[in-house]
Amino acid sequence: MNPLNPTGLPDPPSWSLLVGTIGQILVLAAAGMFAVSGLAWVMQRKWALLVRVGGPAFSAGCAALIGAFVSLGVLFANNRFEYSYVYGHADTHNALAYRIAGIWSGQEGSFLLWATTSSIFGLLTVGRSGVYRRWYTVAFSFFLGGIASILAFESPFKLNLADGHPFVPPEGLGLAPSLQNYWVVIHPPTIFLGFGSLTALFAIAFAAMAEGQFEDWIKIVRPWAITSLTLVGLGLCMGGFWAYETLGWGGFWMWDPVENVSFVPWCFAIAFVHGVIVQAAKGKWQVTNLLLGGLPFLTFVYGTFLTRSGFLSEASVHSFAEMDHSALKLLLVVMVGATLGFLGLWVYRMAQGRRRAAPSEHTPGLGREGFYIIGITTLVMLGIATMLGMSVPFFMALNGQKPRVVEEGTYHQVLSWIFVPLMLMMAIAPFVSWRGMTLKELGGRIYTLACVTVGLTGLGLFLVVSTPFGKKLELAPTVHMLGRYEVNGLAWIVFLVGICTFVLVSNAWRIGELFKRSKLGIAPFVAHLGVGVLMAGLIASRGFEQKGRSMVMEDHPARLLGYEVRYLGMTSNEHDRDNKLKLAVYKDGASQPLFTARPGLYKIGMADGQENTMVWPHIEHGPLMDTYVSLGQPQTDAGEEISLPVGSSQPFGGLTLTYQKMVRQGEFGQVGTKFGAQVRVEAGGQSKIVTPTMEIGEDGRPVFHPAPISEHMQLVMAGMNAADKSVRLQVQLTTPIYPIEIYNKPMTTLVWWGTALMTLGGFGSALYRRSPAKSPSRVKAPSRQRPRTPELATTRTGETR
Repeated sequence: MNPLNPTGLPDPPSWSLLVGTIGQILVLAAAGMFAVSGLAWVMQRKWALLVRVGGPAFSAGCAALIGAFVSLGVLFANNRFEYSYVYGHADTHNALAYRIAGIWSGQEGSFLLWATTSSIFGLLTVGRSGVYRRWYTVAFSFFLGGIASILAFESPFKLNLADGHPFVPPEGLGLAPSLQNYWVVIHPPTIFLGFGSLTALFAIAFAAMAEGQFEDWIKIVRPWAITSLTLVGLGLCMGGFWAYETLGWGGFWMWDPVENVSFVPWCFAIAFVHGVIVQAAKGKWQVTNLLLGGLPFLTFVYGTFLTRSGFLSEASVHSFAEMDHSALKLLLVVMVGATLGFLGLWVYRMAQGRRRAAPSEHTPGLGREGFYIIGITTLVMLGIATMLGMSVPFFMALNGQKPRVVEEGTYHQVLSWIFVPLMLMMAIAPFVSWRGMTLKELGGRIYTLACVTVGLTGLGLFLVVSTPFGKKLELAPTVHMLGRYEVNGLAWIVFLVGICTFVLVSNAWRIGELFKRSKLGIAPFVAHLGVGVLMAGLIASRGFEQKGRSMVMEDHPARLLGYEVRYLGMTSNEHDRDNKLKLAVYKDGASQPLFTARPGLYKIGMADGQENTMVWPHIEHGPLMDTYVSLGQPQTDAGEEISLPVGSSQPFGGLTLTYQKMVRQGEFGQVGTKFGAQVRVEAGGQSKIVTPTMEIGEDGRPVFHPAPISEHMQLVMAGMNAADKSVRLQVQLTTPIYPIEIYNKPMTTLVWWGTALMTLGGFGSALYRRSPAKSPSRVKAPSRQRPRTPELATTRTGETR
């Protein structure tokens, strides 16, 4: 042992200190490399040789951040608790996958994950940026240099020190219990890949504005934009699955501010991708697309500021602790610098574009471009409305008020007015020609689809209400809409499901029309199909859900929703993190259980010596319905504490408690001394004397010794007043009561299938729109003339424009 180490704990091995030092050096080197790269590309027109510096410096900076991530992974994999961040998010009991997941479970590691995923996309895309490479690299370097600088202050490589000397604690604090789920291994890397890809969209849009060339950049960005929205969308769905399986409230999404931080960029990314379609087909929307290309990244940086600043710490179950003040200032510089620089350049280019704008071509009748305008406008409105909602706690905090989130119902009242037209555009737009068509022609194309939709929706409603499940439906009689409108609850849910069915039918029809001509060209419609299925599942599972509450304990089954639930015991003990309660679930009157639910339950020690009980639900998946069994906090207190002076009595339920006198064993102030309350308990004409005691423990804290008063109850002396010898008593249950909730959630499987289809269609679309690789030197300079778009040209999917 090192005599200079005052803790008496082991010194860290030299290899571990070397790995941590390498990680710190790589972060600092990355910040320096990005500064060099950005300056070299800015100055390269004065000194052409700087190009040979800027490119390698950017690649070296990206590689350094990836290397820093690998260094932190090595420390987590080996449980190197001498590092404060590893100590706070790992322990020796977790499997390797959870130890690796500890990397991104806290503030510092999630920033490093964001920097790493952005670096990966920087390396993948910079070589394909062509003539936009100069300003593309400058914009990318500005962001990554800022994140590297933040990591220099908010470092995951800080050591645990005592008098300046590192030491190794015997055990780490481990992952937060709510994070100990397999989704923690999958969800954050997936969605952060999406967040990292947003940087590429921002950088290429900025580069196009800086170069003043607004046409050819969409060929470069299109596959990456589709990849980006697919990754973010998949990550959002994974987060919903995680919430569904762990939080115990029976749903996937509750409009929490941190959930919305991911949702808002996704909305703008979808708007951008569809804006690119218009530009590719008609040569329009050039300036608008430049703005849409940057908004997903800018809104995510803003959301990151909200969640890391500490303003949402009391308003969100997901928010991080407040950042180091220097790191927070750097994040603010990145956010403000990127926003003002991008929007300022966009306003300048927009003003130029207006002066040079040629008269736009008019499409007679109804054209697809008009439907795209409506769809993109509603998507932007959806993103803005959600962003305002997630910002409410921030503005309340700035105003000196206690932050409070906007309630789920308020989001539904507002956003339903946007959701309906958005879904209608998704169903109808694929059948509208770019050349324009009459309302009668459009009606002829969608009439059959509308009839099929009505038939399927009606059939689905008949099947629901004709089943035992449907006969027990208890929907809200009215749904309150924005503007004081009220609609029938059943009619509203059926209408929303019908709209989703319309999307499903129309896009399935379009897939059938195009499949023989272009098998990969059907991918966008598969994605739309997935959205329709996903939303139908979310609406049906929430709108038609049945919910019941009850209590269960040993020898006292619970009855709710036509089920009888019997307590069978535990799989282990309450201090085993893998412990589960065993609950046999029967249909009323049945002799055999439908299934045995195993909701999780275990206790963890807290810093103040108390214990916190962690619970998570059991989900019995079915092809048509999930049975969701949620476990509440076990209850042992039979009532409130009772304060009694000597000689007084107090009725409690069917009991009468009479406090006779105080007793003591041992001397005042000494460890092991016991104080007791002699109490006469009367019930049913009989009485007994019991003496609950309270002992002075080794650490000075009281140790309680209850006294049994019946088979299922005990009396606890919760406190005393030495001056007047009064005591505080509490009646507790010897066998806990477990509150349970059961949800019948129909059609939840559609959420999973919809996610799979949406993801498959998204990646297929990105593959379909991929650009052939070209070296920068061979990329043709973009034309400054507006591209011609012949009206009779044919698209790759076989559609006529």
